[in-house]
Amino acid sequence: MKYNILATGSRGNCIIVEKFFALDIGIPYKTIKPYLDDIKLIFISHAHSDHLNKTTIKKIGYEHPNIVFLCGTGLYQTMRDCGLSAKQVYAINTGTWFDMGMCKVKLDFLYHDVPNSALSLIYNDKSLFYATDTSRIDHILAYGYDTYLIEANYDTDEELDKKILEAKNKGEFTHYERVKHTHLSQLQALNWLDNNMAEHSKYEFIHQHIEK
Repeated sequence: MKYNILATGSRGNCIIVEKFFALDIGIPYKTIKPYLDDIKLIFISHAHSDHLNKTTIKKIGYEHPNIVFLCGTGLYQTMRDCGLSAKQVYAINTGTWFDMGMCKVKLDFLYHDVPNSALSLIYNDKSLFYATDTSRIDHILAYGYDTYLIEANYDTDEELDKKILEAKNKGEFTHYERVKHTHLSQLQALNWLDNNMAEHSKYEFIHQHIEK
């Protein structure tokens, strides 16, 4: 399945899939504007500002009222608070496939510090799985998908523990303590992918924290 990563990481996230579907809007309006005439659906995973830019979403809702926003039920009111009408927000329960006409979608619960959802997408007999900002993923089965876009912020727990200890010894603040309890390591992601990918499957790690 074709996709275009407009932004990924703690400064903002947005991926365009097959031109018509956007995954998260954590970017300025001017960045997403060139794509909006083709976009029909936008999935918002959770409320953190690098995935949900309220100003951008409000402007999209006003300038493109026919675009439908998809989210988990725990995010519905937040989306309405962005100025979207009830017709513009489609809140979905987890664990059930929904036919959106041009595609089918399913959400799965993710472990984060705010309500968060993974997305499964089927379009033209191709399948894609998208999950970001979660401390675990082993409870989800997504076998044989064509494309996996998985958040993986660091190599291993041991590597992260070393960075945390180094920062503490210097008396410095580090965001890595929070990362360990709210995000996947690449090792965790690879173990999950090994149990779900088929021979034809492809994956890409997204949303990696960048050292400043």
